[in-house]
Amino acid sequence: MIPLKLALIHRDNWYRDKLRVDGQFAYPVPGLEWFHCPVDKSFELDISVWKDVDAVWLDDGKWDSMTIVPPKGERISPLVYYVLYPTLAGHFYHDRLEKARQLADLVLLDHDDLGRWTHTDFEARRLAYSVNDRYYRDRGYRRDIDVGFYAIWGHNRGRKAFEEWLGNFCTRKGYRFMGLGGRTANTRYPDLLARTKVVVHLNRSPLTRPPRMFDTAACGAALLSNPMPRVSGECWEPWVHYVPFYEPQDVYQEKAEPWDVFDDSDCEEVIAGLEWLLDGGHWEAVAQTAKQYVLACHTWERRAVELRGILLDTFPHLREKVQEQWMYRP
Repeated sequence: MIPLKLALIHRDNWYRDKLRVDGQFAYPVPGLEWFHCPVDKSFELDISVWKDVDAVWLDDGKWDSMTIVPPKGERISPLVYYVLYPTLAGHFYHDRLEKARQLADLVLLDHDDLGRWTHTDFEARRLAYSVNDRYYRDRGYRRDIDVGFYAIWGHNRGRKAFEEWLGNFCTRKGYRFMGLGGRTANTRYPDLLARTKVVVHLNRSPLTRPPRMFDTAACGAALLSNPMPRVSGECWEPWVHYVPFYEPQDVYQEKAEPWDVFDDSDCEEVIAGLEWLLDGGHWEAVAQTAKQYVLACHTWERRAVELRGILLDTFPHLREKVQEQWMYRP
């Protein structure tokens, strides 16, 4: 198998560089090779200097200005734009759509409706989040945390009040609770997931399918969360792979006052889910079912096969390079 070689453009962050906690390019796989090109929040880059690169990959992220030359139509190597968070708010979608229109030959979409990405200036395909299963894994720890809430507060109005209510409720119930007070766990996060029985998640928006779904499952914890939006190629069944609650819901807003408090009446479904999972003893079955599903279908090793296939299917000159029989060849 002749590997395809990619250049990875991303911010110079620990979780985007060699560790790749988002999954893609997390560890070596057959059929793909790559190197890293970390850049600043604003950058100018001439990708024509990479003579032996088959495709250039642009990570999603908080970018300011970017200039990539040569422009579309004049490149040797196509540019692939990976879009991870288009559903948090309207401006997230429009900003990423405009970057795709200006820069991308191919958009690879984590979640969101592919119909919103039908465009004459680029092709869009599904490439869902993949687990770095060598980073997110069951580490054999004692599950000494009954309930964990590991969400940053950021621009979500309800998360601070929800964490305060959840910690108070767990104290009253006698559950061992761990929260982060809105801070990021950074490299502690996989260990916390591997020590927790039930991870509670308050989604950032009703249309956002969180990576936490995959990472929690890979670490062997059960997830109690707002319902997962439907994403093609995925099958998250409520009460099988996770336990849903419809209320409360949160709202992502750039500038808004946080909600003051939640009480038990606001969180009755959360209470019922925790009691079913912990008091009823169902958390292990849910956790194991989700873990088996994620490790069978959503690891980087699995996703890499999809990515190579998409690249060969989208760009005929790459099929000619690797000289492989291709099922979609006209």
